[in-house]
Amino acid sequence: MENLDILENKILALLELVGALKKDNEGLTMKLIEKEEEVNGLKQEMESLLGEKEQVKQKVAHLIKCVETF
Repeated sequence: MENLDILENKILALLELVGALKKDNEGLTMKLIEKEEEVNGLKQEMESLLGEKEQVKQKVAHLIKCVETF
């Protein structure tokens, strides 16, 4: 009977551990999703800034040509 009590306590402890790990996993999964969304937003911002950079580069090149022909 004593062995069954020990086994029961170990099983209960394992169940508590599994529950805690599931809860931690859910929290980490939510954080991962948030970070992935943040990364996607930053990628879009970077693409936008690179596009603006290219436009500025073209305008500066055009202005240089205009000054050179003067």
